[in-house]
Formats: sequence, structure tokens, C-alpha cells
Amino acid sequence: MAEFEDLIAARKACRLCVERSPGRIRSCAEFDFDPDVVSHWEQWLGHRRPKLLVVGQDFGNVGYFVRCRGRDEPDNKTNENLYRLLIAAGIAVKHPSQRDIEAPVFLTNSILCIKEGPMAGSILSSWVDACTERHLRPLLRLLGSPVAVGMGNAGWRAVRAAFALKEAPRLISHAAGSCWVADRTRVFAVGHCSPLGIINRPWPQQLADWRRIGAAVSVVSRMGGG
Repeated sequence: MAEFEDLIAARKACRLCVERSPGRIRSCAEFDFDPDVVSHWEQWLGHRRPKLLVVGQDFGNVGYFVRCRGRDEPDNKTNENLYRLLIAAGIAVKHPSQRDIEAPVFLTNSILCIKEGPMAGSILSSWVDACTERHLRPLLRLLGSPVAVGMGNAGWRAVRAAFALKEAPRLISHAAGSCWVADRTRVFAVGHCSPLGIINRPWPQQLADWRRIGAAVSVVSRMGGG
């Protein structure tokens, strides 16, 4: 798909935030093992005609990216929890240690570069806003997913902006568990499913949130959408 190749090239060429925030963020394309993907998270779930698009936070920091050579650790806790949530939602996916090209899900992040410093380091709002405009909006147009999810503060900021949900709460703590409709897309806000995110929004609430998402995906599937 030529359009997808264009998005990959755009991601690899982008240096906007790197130039604005020297020493705080780096482009994955600086590394010779950087895979040809739009989102490094899509190496688990990256369907090209998904019924569900999930926008998370970030892929990690430079140390993690280099250690894993552009992939996730097979026992990544966030992925393990998301796997459990997707299964609970009735969305059949393979374990994150295996690439799944059949499940109609696409995973991306609010920023496509990697942070310097610690894994839990902060993400600047300006990075999210720039990546949303340059990369997420074109990806949304190409994929046309009928259900979209903003996960955690950064993921929700990106999705809220991409769908121009001006009336929706800015904070994920206020938006989590709710749903909106924009551009014929059902848009959900959820807490992050990392171990820290589960402290902020407990597991039973996250399960309930994802079961509602699963119900929306099921309706789309029955109607032949996506």
C-alpha cells in the first residue's frame, strides 16, 4: 500500500520535536535497526483495515528501544494487561510475544519518537500535538477504523485533538469510561493499562471500559463495517 509507505517515510524523516527539544527526545530512524513501520507497537497488532484503533502513550525510551532493537520485550507488562483486556472484551488476539496479522486491531502511540532519560519520563504536550497533526491524522484517514480508543493522558490528548472533541473532558481522569461519536467513529477514552495506570483506574473499571469497547467492535463486525 503506497499510502502506508508514505506514512512510514514521513515518520522516519520527521525531526520536528527532536529539534525543538534537543537532548529530550530522539527519532527512531537514527538507528539502523529501526523497522519499516508507522508505529513500533503495530509489530504486535497492525491490521491495515482495522475495526479498532488504539492510541497509547509512547514506545519507551532510548535504552529500551536499543536493548530490544526496535521491538517490545515479550513480557512487557502493558502489553500483557492489554492482551487480557482485549480478550475480556471478546476481541481474539494472539499473545503479544507473537505478531498477529489477522486480528482487526491497529496499535499506535501519541508520539512516534523515543524519550531520552527514564522510561517513566514525561511526555511534552507539544510532542503529542505535533505528532497528532503530522502523523496520527493521516493514519486515521488511511485506516478508517470505526472504533478508536485514546489510552492514558497522552493517548487521550492525541485522540481528542485528532477527532476535534472539544466538548469532551481534557483530563483522562474525567473522560475515562466515556464514549463520543465523531466522523462516524465511536471514540472511547480509557485509563492506561500499565501497572501505574491500573493504580489510577482500577482493574475492574478497566475491564468494564474494555467490554463496552468490545461490544462496539462486535456491532461493527455484525454490520460489516471497518
